[in-house]
Amino acid sequence: MKFRFHSYGITAATIAVSCMAPMCLGAQNRANASAAAAAIKAAAAKPTPRAADGHPDLNGYWIYPEFDKSAHLDSNGNFYIDVPPDKGGTLPKLDASLSEQLQHQVDPNPPPYKPEAWAKVKELASDGVHTDPAFRCRPLGVPRAGAPRQIVQTPKLTLILYQIDAGDGDQPGSYRLVPTDGRPHRTDVDPSYFGDSIGHWEGDTLVVDVTHFNDDTWLAAIPGQGGSGYFHTEALHVVERYTRTGDTLRWEATVEDPNVLTKPWKMTPQTEVLTQDMIYEQPICEERETPHIVNQY
Repeated sequence: MKFRFHSYGITAATIAVSCMAPMCLGAQNRANASAAAAAIKAAAAKPTPRAADGHPDLNGYWIYPEFDKSAHLDSNGNFYIDVPPDKGGTLPKLDASLSEQLQHQVDPNPPPYKPEAWAKVKELASDGVHTDPAFRCRPLGVPRAGAPRQIVQTPKLTLILYQIDAGDGDQPGSYRLVPTDGRPHRTDVDPSYFGDSIGHWEGDTLVVDVTHFNDDTWLAAIPGQGGSGYFHTEALHVVERYTRTGDTLRWEATVEDPNVLTKPWKMTPQTEVLTQDMIYEQPICEERETPHIVNQY
């Protein structure tokens, strides 16, 4: 069974191999991180192509380079989840079962929930295999889907496509239409997973304003760890920023939900690199295993 560590794709096999080779994993992670940083730096140094209207050309297939996974073991077999030094230091050693380890998830950039909302967050996260909408084949939606897999850009309309493993819960082929012709938000649409998007350019950055959400998604997964319980209400408002530098694409998002958040939340930015790998059709996620899922790993 593949654990739903969204965005990072850590599998049971990965963890099993890591457990067999704890001495090597730290060096491997550092090498992966260095390679990713080098790939991004090289891609960013290339010229930034522009469309006929003068804006940066966002067209293309985009993908994350290999990067450091936050879960690792030390030489004594203790399980760790990395926390950047500027986000509160280190975690205690965890030598319990994997199921118990996953209950000690730490997010270096959590949403600023109101005190009364944290109880619901913790309740949802404690039983994520039953409460996470992704386990019921719901689209990840905005902003959880993160940076796109492909962009098709025209002067008045931008198409944003996603490709997330079916095992990660998203419906393959999810896409969004983003008008950039100056129109306002629609008022005749029902709330949805991806909301209603409108875009405009601020210099070389495409800014996308998204409203009209339903409340059947989570805001994000904890990086490298999976389900978070980060719920929201239909008051959700997201502003995304897409910036191309050379052959890199930087995605940023600011999240507002006055019903449950104390202030706007700036999500951790994501940077992708241009690739020639096309999107391929994947099997549709089917909700057939839910009755058989237990909250054990």
